[in-house]
Amino acid sequence: MSQDHSRPNILLILTDQHRYDTLGCYGAEICQTPHLDGLAARGVRFDRAYTATVPCSPSRAALFTGVYPHKNHVRVNNQEVNPHIPNLATELSAAGYNLGYAGKWHVDEPKVATDHGFEGKDFPGYGYPIYKGMLEGFRFGPPRDSEGATAHYETYLKSHDLPLPKILDAHYGDNPGKQGQEMYALHSGGIESSFEAMVAEDTIDLLRSMQQRRQESGEPFFIWANFWGPHTPCLIPDPYYSMYDPASIPVEPSFEETWARKPFVQQLVERYWGLSNGGWLRWREIVARYWGYVTMIDDLIGMILAELEALGCADTTLVVFSTDHGDNMGAHRLIEKGPFTYEQCYRLPMIVADPGCVAPGSVCEEFVYLQDLYPTFLELAGRPSPTEPDTLSILDQIQGKGGSTGRESVYAQFFAQLFHYEQRMIRTRTHKFVYNHSDIGELYDLVNDPWEMHNLFGLPELKELQDDLMQALREHMVRLGDPALRDFDAVRHVY
Repeated sequence: MSQDHSRPNILLILTDQHRYDTLGCYGAEICQTPHLDGLAARGVRFDRAYTATVPCSPSRAALFTGVYPHKNHVRVNNQEVNPHIPNLATELSAAGYNLGYAGKWHVDEPKVATDHGFEGKDFPGYGYPIYKGMLEGFRFGPPRDSEGATAHYETYLKSHDLPLPKILDAHYGDNPGKQGQEMYALHSGGIESSFEAMVAEDTIDLLRSMQQRRQESGEPFFIWANFWGPHTPCLIPDPYYSMYDPASIPVEPSFEETWARKPFVQQLVERYWGLSNGGWLRWREIVARYWGYVTMIDDLIGMILAELEALGCADTTLVVFSTDHGDNMGAHRLIEKGPFTYEQCYRLPMIVADPGCVAPGSVCEEFVYLQDLYPTFLELAGRPSPTEPDTLSILDQIQGKGGSTGRESVYAQFFAQLFHYEQRMIRTRTHKFVYNHSDIGELYDLVNDPWEMHNLFGLPELKELQDDLMQALREHMVRLGDPALRDFDAVRHVY
């Protein structure tokens, strides 16, 4: 086969439930992320990157297909991707890319990564690497005999002559209904004993084998590396477990949420998790371990990037870092994601280092979606651009050439998390409007109220602004064929 070195390799690194403001390059003053900060210094940091949906599977499926949940059929976790539409695997393999996958899948179910043509280990469903009973005293994880239970982590440890870690310290939520999940826990051994180190090693193995193939055949690779963290439970070893002193973590500006004129569902979610009984003193303990998890993953990403350099393919590989969605992690006394649309949940860290970037270290302030990576990768691979209006290539922005995406707002869908609850959100540069199908709407002035504490919905003096935002939201619905349009139209004039 003739060698073609004109198309870049692609390395996509995705974390899970990662708040954008835990990275130094996004303004974090305490939490340390030197390797991702270094990646931003040689690439482009996107300051207005958003997911178009939460939770995990819907966001990952949107990235995988480039379209919204109502089109790819993954509205909630663990649904199957629409088999009648193209996706990253079908398009990049057709372009001659070798496909590699490491770590968490959770794009769809019952399919796994290898069903889509990826080379790598399969982790069905959520795929948490520790099943119940594997680590003595650890409660989280799938049942031992379930489809989601795998032996990959045990095999990894044995291959390195490492013992199964011991749980040295574990802390749970205050709600008896959530006692099956640790909020954070310390395990014995070093970073090499963590299952996240397994993800890094698998990624490095794929880099080595696929770079060798590229040297022999000219075929580029697409490797998708996925960490389970910093999603709770924050199961990490020292020094990361003890790296950040909880007393040094400042209180979240929105922690004193009063819930005045807010959707009642948010109070229900707070009660469901039961984490606020101890006030900020309780929350800061969780945040400290979450930050430790962030730094541990950053160190593992540093190992992957170092191997990319050692293999001599850093100058032919596009490196992308992002996450599926954020985590409130104490903002508004809430954790995880949805049904709420706060910035900590929907705004993403996104860093892209293109070897040909003409403006390294620059910041892009255009609105972009995580799923914009889909047409961008297709353009790099020489595949036809998708015709759906859900997304667009951001190759010019990635390469530091600037230019406008033409977007004045981003639009997001939400269907369910914990329970069914439909929302639609539009976010402009100055305001956010949220349509809650069965509760009060939300309107926030993000300039004067960046922490979204004061819901301005329904105030007579802001009727014109509210009507404009509702019309803009409706235009998104029409453009995308959103099935919620009928219900929205039924109430918008009295909403």
